[in-house]
Amino acid sequence: MRPNWRILSVYLIGVFMGALDTNVLAPVFPLIMRSFHLRLTWMAWTITGYTVAYIASTVLAGAWGDRIGHKRVFLWGIAAFMLASLLAAFSPVFWVFMLARIVQGAGAGAVYPNAQAEGILQFSAERRGMALGLFGAVFGMASVLGPTLGGLLGQYLGWPSVFLINVPIAVLVLLLSGRVAAGAVSERPIPDWRGGLVFSLLLSSALLTLAVGGWGRWALGLVALVALAAFIGLERGGRVPFLDPAPIRSLRGVAMMVGAALIGLDMSAAVFVPTLVQRVLGFTVLASGLALLPAAFSGAVLSGAGGVLVDRIGPRKVLVVGLLAGAAGGLLLAWPGLTLTRFIIAMLVFGLGTAFTMGAPLNRMALALYREDQAGEALSVAALFRGIGMSAGPIILTAAHSVHGFAGMFGSVMIASLVGVLAFLVVPDVKPPKRQPVLTEG
Repeated sequence: MRPNWRILSVYLIGVFMGALDTNVLAPVFPLIMRSFHLRLTWMAWTITGYTVAYIASTVLAGAWGDRIGHKRVFLWGIAAFMLASLLAAFSPVFWVFMLARIVQGAGAGAVYPNAQAEGILQFSAERRGMALGLFGAVFGMASVLGPTLGGLLGQYLGWPSVFLINVPIAVLVLLLSGRVAAGAVSERPIPDWRGGLVFSLLLSSALLTLAVGGWGRWALGLVALVALAAFIGLERGGRVPFLDPAPIRSLRGVAMMVGAALIGLDMSAAVFVPTLVQRVLGFTVLASGLALLPAAFSGAVLSGAGGVLVDRIGPRKVLVVGLLAGAAGGLLLAWPGLTLTRFIIAMLVFGLGTAFTMGAPLNRMALALYREDQAGEALSVAALFRGIGMSAGPIILTAAHSVHGFAGMFGSVMIASLVGVLAFLVVPDVKPPKRQPVLTEG
């Protein structure tokens, strides 16, 4: 079965836009902080707000895509992401910028699972790892271009330009999508949207308890408990719950979701790398963007290999190698007396970790938990728990930074990676499908 590259290109470009936005933002983090007169802790909430919205959106959007068409929901996400990028670029005050980031997160939540669900349909079952690896390679390409582009734009045009770059890409996707036929849909009810809203409240209030102190922490803790009770009630009483409980009823499912969250925490650390090199190694804004190139390059090169290895040896071994690489990278950055040479080695190792955890391995394990017609939901659940880790990551890492500096921040990354290894060792591997023999005539 040959993939339809015309269809794939539309979804790959859409994913590229979202991945580029994440990577292009890191070098201008300090510029945005100065523009709105923020501390690092508050700036971290722009990531958390984005990711909480992404989490709520991705579960509903993946399920909606299974039922009303992945293409339709994908395009809704592209349009929302484009409009939010314009709002972020022209935000006069921080709360408007924060609102724009939340809408961006919701748009990205609609883009990722639906793009990948349509993309994997272009490949046969025994090549699904390769398909997911292709999307991982696009993430890697965005990782290569993003930091450099962000550094250039931030240095010479200012931080709003890193959001305006999304607009022409979104317009291109919307124009090209007219030539792409919609995929098949499944006639099933939509998950409870009220559960999604309450889950977002639960996650936000729980995360805020980590960031505030005094009476505010107790008040937010109470809100989180009330939201938890309401969420449980809605899940039990709803005809179609917001979260399908099937994948987390077993130890295998729980371990996989814990591992996904720890992968998300590791990923969230990348946005602090430019700040690290600006403060510790004295890099400029432009140079701090270039500093991420070793990680981005190795990640892009190895993402495709990760997908192929998933097809050949199964996803668990690939994930374990990736997490061990993440632990090594965290240790190299946490060790006192950081040098440029050690930093470059750490970035190369982190690139390997990203390539072997981000895309194909985790998503392949998630797909094995669901039926064929639930691909959107499967990919959404993996993204959900990875997103929880990405939401909590900036708060946890900045808290560690406030106590032990960057050594505490990246030491936390090392610990999270090692715990992730233990989690995935509990998960039985997905047996690679047998390849069909190629018959020749004669």
